[in-house]
This record gives sequence, C-alpha cells and structure tokens, in this order.
Amino acid sequence: MMTELVTPEAAKMHLRIDDSEGEADLLLKIQGSSAALLSWLQEGRRLVVNDDGELIEGEALSRVQTALLVLLGYLDRNRGGEEEEKLTRGELPLSVTMLIHDLRKPVIV
Repeated sequence: MMTELVTPEAAKMHLRIDDSEGEADLLLKIQGSSAALLSWLQEGRRLVVNDDGELIEGEALSRVQTALLVLLGYLDRNRGGEEEEKLTRGELPLSVTMLIHDLRKPVIV
C-alpha cells in the first residue's frame, strides 16, 4: 500500500471539489505526489513517516502535508503540462519546496 500524506477529503476541501467525480484520479495524484515528496526529502522522510509507512504527527508532517496540497493544486491547474517550462527536470515547484526545503536530508553515497 502506498503512503498517502493527506486524505482525499482534505485534498477535496483544498481543491474546492464538492462532488465525487474524479475520486480515483485524485487518489492517484495523492499517492503519486506523496511518493514524489517523500523521495525528494530523502533521509528527511524519517521525520514524516516511520519504517512501517505510518505518519509521524508533528510540525514536519504538517509542513509536508501543506506542500502536498500545494502540489495537488499545481497538478490540478496543469493537467496538460501547461506550465512545464517553469520547472527544471526532476524538481518540484518552488511554492512546494519553500515549505519543506530545510527538512530535506540528501543521502551521500
């Protein structure tokens, strides 16, 4: 099972979605975005989820959840990649990373 950093209900409230249309699409975006953020955090993910994939309550989780909601808004607005040129390959939007940049702990191999 994939980690979902926010509930579909929280995402729907943030995106101002009132109906149940597109719930499967929204769930895929929550799961994919959660995976992308956790990957971006690298070792910092340990501040947010434990080894069993359970969420760790606290400031770090709240910030990552906020970043995820911002990312969902970005994905919702850019369904066809309209703002793709504003991003560097492999990076997240600045409005997402500014919330969590200091939580990132790169892995050096």
